[in-house]
Amino acid sequence: MAGAALTATGPTTVGPIGTGPGSALARLQANHPLVAQLARFMVVGGLSTALNAGLFLIVTNWLDSVPANLVSLVLSTVVSTEINRRFTFDSAPTDHWRVHVQNSGTVLFYAFYGSIVLLLLDGFVPGASPVLESATVAAASVLGGAARFLVLRYWVFAKHATV
Repeated sequence: MAGAALTATGPTTVGPIGTGPGSALARLQANHPLVAQLARFMVVGGLSTALNAGLFLIVTNWLDSVPANLVSLVLSTVVSTEINRRFTFDSAPTDHWRVHVQNSGTVLFYAFYGSIVLLLLDGFVPGASPVLESATVAAASVLGGAARFLVLRYWVFAKHATV
């Protein structure tokens, strides 16, 4: 029909996909805040692991694998903590001392853990390539992610953690 107007009758059942009020993400956050927070943490964790692996591959051009792991670990930990504060924990205000303690603890944990993993890999696969070393450290880092989420959620960025 020429000139006929297209009108919608009744409410739509599919909400917007974006992040505004009424969006699927907003409903997930409202109905399941822990699940939404954990999903955001996993996204940041995946990106941080990729950053760590990329930095590791770059730094191994100048340093051996263990020191390269430490350098990439420090840089990726500081970046991921700030991204988690802003994105995962909704720009939570925090005590900067707690952030520094958590960053230091994370670096120490992953430094020893990652270094042990690299040394074990070298024992089983002597002369492993930097790509295999990087993949091994990335896979091992997934195990520490759950503990880090709990520390960030319940201590560093907890509602009562502000000073």
